[in-house]
Amino acid sequence: MHAMRMIVVILLLQVTGASCASAGFQRGDAPDLPEIVAPLLNSVVNISVLKKAGSDPEDAPDQVVPDRALGSGFVITSDGYIVTNNHVVEGGYDVTVAFVDGSTFPAKIVATNQRPDLALLKIDAGKPLASVKFGDSDALRIGETVMAIGNPLGLSSSLSVGVVSALNRDINSTMIDDFVQTDAAINHGNSGGPLFNLKGEVIGVNWALYAPGQQSGSAGLGLAIPANDATWVVDEMRKYGRMRAGFIGLRLQQVTPEIQLALGLPSRSGGIVTGVINDGPALTKGIQEGDVVLALNGKEPRDVRALLRSLGASAPGSVVALKIWRNGAAQSIDVPVANWPNNIYDPAGPQPPQTQAVRKITPDLGLKLAVADAQSAGTPQFQDGKPAVAIIGVSANSPAADLRLARGNIILRVAQDRVTSPDEVTKRLEQTRAAGRHEVMMLVQAPSGPHWVVMPLDGK
Repeated sequence: MHAMRMIVVILLLQVTGASCASAGFQRGDAPDLPEIVAPLLNSVVNISVLKKAGSDPEDAPDQVVPDRALGSGFVITSDGYIVTNNHVVEGGYDVTVAFVDGSTFPAKIVATNQRPDLALLKIDAGKPLASVKFGDSDALRIGETVMAIGNPLGLSSSLSVGVVSALNRDINSTMIDDFVQTDAAINHGNSGGPLFNLKGEVIGVNWALYAPGQQSGSAGLGLAIPANDATWVVDEMRKYGRMRAGFIGLRLQQVTPEIQLALGLPSRSGGIVTGVINDGPALTKGIQEGDVVLALNGKEPRDVRALLRSLGASAPGSVVALKIWRNGAAQSIDVPVANWPNNIYDPAGPQPPQTQAVRKITPDLGLKLAVADAQSAGTPQFQDGKPAVAIIGVSANSPAADLRLARGNIILRVAQDRVTSPDEVTKRLEQTRAAGRHEVMMLVQAPSGPHWVVMPLDGK
């Protein structure tokens, strides 16, 4: 997170304890937003994540509840691949996605990437899902109408509409910043959600908001990862489990007006070489400090950040054609692309874990129980004067803590059976496991009243 003249970048994560048809319109026609939005809602998901609280569950005190995070995402394939931000699911052991119709599914973290901040999830819905497609973010224009759909502040399937305020926005977060700025209202919980154009195409992945001072809500300065950047990274994650950055072994600096004038350059596109990595492909091809990379594969990048993105997106094993400026003249050099070395700063960020953590579930589910008579439990109307089972402790980072069960709660029923002792609770849990069930319903009396909870019995 970076402070910039009392403006802070806030990641849009909220911590709380079958393709759809692309709707569009013809130039000159007023867009029918309800018609455009209706099919898109089916492909946008709300994401709820449980993250481990505390560093060591064995040493942690009772009743440490997990961190709970809310974010957004969108379905990109009918078989259940979903895109979101890495910071939404990073460190999560339980990820659930919910659709606009209320259906929910557990999600597996397939791959994550720190720069840009993206993650790929997978669900098994048992049926084809409505999906959306990435559009061409390079075709965006300032002033173009865009729509953000997501889960701001936990308010699911919320729509906001605005315009593209700026393109290629650099906030000095990474060496390859290229954000789409929009004034469409974006708040905490929008992280990972789609930014649509009026064709119903995803042209950005909502990432962060600018907020003045201590303000935490939308100030009309939202940032999204451009679709063209996201498309390549998502494809890499699907194929290889992470982004494979191409490497030729150059350090580059933006060409300034002064450098352009001093070297007699035809333009300020590309970047000037400040260093050449030993034993790297560029060194073997004779590239040296002071050379200026004007073009890559026949295209002039608009700045050094665009050049670095293009180099990183070059597939290892391929060859890139560089047009360089040296001694007042342009020349062409073909350079092979290698895999990014482990001992060199990787623009993709540290190697992420390939699988998400799985909640370790003990037979007692984190519950510490004792007998309590109905009068002390305050629940005679539910127990008919029979003893009740009181929760006297909840283990940290346990399934019981996940459900926010607390000391003093009373367990009234396990499945459909009344329970009057800890032994009866244990017996009912064992019977349910023996029947091949992965979860059990429990009726719990809390200060707010009785409510049913669904308790997992294993790590599935």
